[in-house]
Amino acid sequence: MRMVQVGVLGMGKWWVQVGLKSPDVEVAGYVDINPDHLKAIQDEFDIAPSQCFVDFDEALKELKPDAVLIVTPPQFHEPIAVKAMEAGCHVLTEKPLADTWEACLRTVEAVRRTGRIMMVAQNYRYRPEIQTLRNTLRSGRFGAPGQVLINFTRGPHFGGFREEMPYPLIIDMSIHHYDLMRYILDADPVRLTAFSWNPPWSWYRGDASSVSRIDMIPRAKPGSNAGQHPIHVTYHASWCTRGGTTPWNGNWMIYCESGYLEMIDNQIYAQASDDAAKEPIPIEPMDLTDQAYLLRAFYEAVRDGRQPETSAEDNLRSIEMVFRTVESCESGQTVQLTGGA
Repeated sequence: MRMVQVGVLGMGKWWVQVGLKSPDVEVAGYVDINPDHLKAIQDEFDIAPSQCFVDFDEALKELKPDAVLIVTPPQFHEPIAVKAMEAGCHVLTEKPLADTWEACLRTVEAVRRTGRIMMVAQNYRYRPEIQTLRNTLRSGRFGAPGQVLINFTRGPHFGGFREEMPYPLIIDMSIHHYDLMRYILDADPVRLTAFSWNPPWSWYRGDASSVSRIDMIPRAKPGSNAGQHPIHVTYHASWCTRGGTTPWNGNWMIYCESGYLEMIDNQIYAQASDDAAKEPIPIEPMDLTDQAYLLRAFYEAVRDGRQPETSAEDNLRSIEMVFRTVESCESGQTVQLTGGA
């Protein structure tokens, strides 16, 4: 599969390395509007200048790729994805799907109209500790989950556009945790209430801390009447703490009918009752993780002609949580979620 990557610095540089190592994908070219960015990857990764373009249209015309990888700021995701799909290309895009809810809906409409495959890079799903937590919960050993507490606190200094955003944590980071809620709990959100604030020491212009209260409904399994009992999730997050740092996955406490699961500092423990000792759960190894896993999954989806697990259409249910969180913070009201229906 011949692919063109759009955006090459920041996370883009990481994707350059993943693409160069992939046995499945030939990265035929790289696009960035800044020639200095292209020169940087030419020097670091010995990429030929003939593979580098400042104009996306020119790259599409000259290289005729099968697929496009988008690693640009969010406001450019929709126009690049739509143009790529209309040119006959499949698309793998970094999160978020797009920068507004309306842009997300237009992007998914383009997927349906063109019949192309579009995948969103929700790489947090594909980590050994996440897979282990999900598989342990799905084993049924502890019964159905009923309430979940998630805590995420870090203090990164990114500089650039993130520190100027109105809701940097919610818009740029929480999509990962919201998507993990759906994935780990095998459930979809139906309503949420949220509020946000900015601590006085914050180096962000917009609110960098928030709390969300989310009601989720489990997906019914074939032959089961399950799916009617809600899971109540409380999500506390901050991007401007000084100390008390959690892993990027966050720390999770999952309370079930017949026991308790937790992921603390990326280690997983189970407890059958208050009287029982906590039992460490061995982490299940994975051959590929994060972006490398995503690129393989994208290639296989294109090869087999099927939508991937993190397709653009499925991702609507994750990204809507981001925009509804902002809506709730601004209105002070509980909001309903539709999943794009």
